[in-house]
Amino acid sequence: MSSSYLALAFVSSLSIARHHKSFKTTTVSSLHYNSFCAQADIHQVHPIIIPQSPSNDDDYNNSLASARGWMEHIEQTDGPKYGVGAYTVLRCDATLLASSPITGKTTGEDEDTTEVLCKWKIWGEKFHMDRLAFSFQTLTTNLFGVDDYRGGITSMSGMGSSVQTQSMYADSIEETRLVMDGLLQQATKSISANSYNLQHGGILTQTLMLTILWTPSSTLQSTPLVRGHAAFFATNNAPQQPNNDESHPPLLLSNPITACIAIPKQPTPEALSVLPRRHGMNLNQQCQVGSSASAKVSSWCRIRRPLEDPNRYKPLDYSVGEVLLVRQPETERGTNIMTYSNDNFIDTLELLEGLISNLFVVYNDGTVRTAPVGLVLSGYARHLIIQELNERGMKVDSSNPPTIQDIRDGLWSEVFVTSAIRLVIPIERIILPATGATAVPRVVWEAPNDEYRATKTIQSAMYQRGCSQATVKNIVTYL
Repeated sequence: MSSSYLALAFVSSLSIARHHKSFKTTTVSSLHYNSFCAQADIHQVHPIIIPQSPSNDDDYNNSLASARGWMEHIEQTDGPKYGVGAYTVLRCDATLLASSPITGKTTGEDEDTTEVLCKWKIWGEKFHMDRLAFSFQTLTTNLFGVDDYRGGITSMSGMGSSVQTQSMYADSIEETRLVMDGLLQQATKSISANSYNLQHGGILTQTLMLTILWTPSSTLQSTPLVRGHAAFFATNNAPQQPNNDESHPPLLLSNPITACIAIPKQPTPEALSVLPRRHGMNLNQQCQVGSSASAKVSSWCRIRRPLEDPNRYKPLDYSVGEVLLVRQPETERGTNIMTYSNDNFIDTLELLEGLISNLFVVYNDGTVRTAPVGLVLSGYARHLIIQELNERGMKVDSSNPPTIQDIRDGLWSEVFVTSAIRLVIPIERIILPATGATAVPRVVWEAPNDEYRATKTIQSAMYQRGCSQATVKNIVTYL
């Protein structure tokens, strides 16, 4: 799930003044990646220099050219108290609308310029702003305590209250939108300079992955320091050629992936409890302080690395594309470990979410099941799918996580994961890593066929909904 290997990289630094909202950008070019890095606060510009372009995905994910590498760098530089922040990732789809030459005589400048107009669709902007505010409150409450925080949204039920969010974070949300605008302006320049990457016979092929990070300020912890990062994202599911009557052309389904279940070598409750996880963990200090799975916190980029071990959870022979987090149900906790065999313990586990995705299972009876918010992050693609299924009167269970026992009982029909950028990714098989005396991974579920009919229908419906609800922003820039 890496960003595209394109021609250029840009580093943009943004400065926002609270009173007159002045906006400054600087740009540095590099090779091989079409990406944008930016960090901003209300006081000064902080330039970022992208190092030598990496030669593979692992190097890319560790570099500032990736949002993950960028956030880990900030944590390492600023420390665990002020370098860890709440973040969100938005999908931004671009369509080049116009590219018109303007003579210097018209503008009064010495040189001719080109005016470029690009139409951007920003997916779920309000949803992301609300979740960002909720996540930031969760983080700062854990870090500094309630007395040091302004209060406000205290649960996921409070997320989505626009009045509450706007009143608490009006300045921060305004600064966030200015950062986003600056990144979109730089992206528009790159797109227009490489317009063949944007359109081919009218087909949209360019998607921007825009990451917003709020970290606590060292001077006022309850006021976030706003930073942004953006990178073009190469997807294999670009919209198909639209018909004349289609405002949102159908989206191709992503290539199926293999998923691995995050099971320890010795499958016991104690061993499972020490694996990295999002539910029931403070993602800054990695200790038990109550559920934080609903908060999207940047330290998860670092904490999850042991679950990406290619020797265990992402074996190269299986080309694993996602690792699935599990938990022992409340009803099974406290059971004498001697009553379990390895397989019996594994069968009791609930499947929650991926490292960077939400998990959905389509059952043979047509029910679509996903783990509840509180145990998992409320992703925007997940939100759209549940909305769509409920409106269509389909059977949706977002209260009870799927279980491995359901696999054993042959109840599953299709499985897919969702993310803000790639939207819907079908799973073709699920494996267990080597456990106990088992020396090699084993397949525990395989898709019965390669048709993925339900998955395709669900993606089509959520894509249409996401496009129709997206914020449309026209960006004009000059080359």
